Amino acid sequence: MTPIPNTATYLYCLVQAERPPALARAPRGLPGLGPLRVVPAGDGLWLVAAEAPLAQYGAASIEAHLRDLEWVALRGAAHARVVDHFARRLTTLPMKLFTLFTGEERAVAHVRGSEAQIRRVLARVHGCREWGVRVRLDPALARRRAARVPRPAATRRAGTRFLLAKKRERDVARAVLEEGRAAVEDAFEALAAMAEAARRRPAAELDGSRVVLDAALLVPARGLAGFKRAVRRHATGLAGQGYRLMLTGPWPPYNFVGDGR
Repeated sequence: MTPIPNTATYLYCLVQAERPPALARAPRGLPGLGPLRVVPAGDGLWLVAAEAPLAQYGAASIEAHLRDLEWVALRGAAHARVVDHFARRLTTLPMKLFTLFTGEERAVAHVRGSEAQIRRVLARVHGCREWGVRVRLDPALARRRAARVPRPAATRRAGTRFLLAKKRERDVARAVLEEGRAAVEDAFEALAAMAEAARRRPAAELDGSRVVLDAALLVPARGLAGFKRAVRRHATGLAGQGYRLMLTGPWPPYNFVGDGR
């Protein structure tokens, strides 16, 4: 009878290098996993992996913990620290959280079966890091502008005054959003032109404020100084129209490894 395995191979990332990447000073990794190890995947490709006990990281166990945000966040942060460690030093493709194979052989076979796609992505992200650009509408500006808008003729009814004031605030906020939309688009197009690739996520509400641009850009290291200058310039211009531009990063290229182009 074939024994039932009690461990799986967990993958953090794939690294391209002439020799095995050093593990010295690398972060510990996910709780409960074995120490990091490097698995050769052929012709300068290496997998950063660890042994994962199925009692903790089998499909049923992971599924049971997915609603526990603290459990997931702790492991997501540990996964990201390992990936970032290697991405700061070598061309690295991050794996998704909880990427598991039944063994090293299956993991290597998966890489070799997708090698052409993997090498296209490696060529695209080589020498680049991912940066996040997020633009939010500043609600304080809308309030300040509403205060400058001429008030309607006075009325003795307090309820009517209250409703008119609220309508005026909404109208001014809508006007600020429309006036700045073109400037936000111009900023994104200018920054995207300085990147190797760009991705946009749908605008949404975040922490009570409206996000009008949420983008990831793959920026070459050789052009980073100019990119940051352009970010500061656009941030200053947008601030005058009531928007706050934030730059985050650098990150491993999480948003640029999935399509193989």
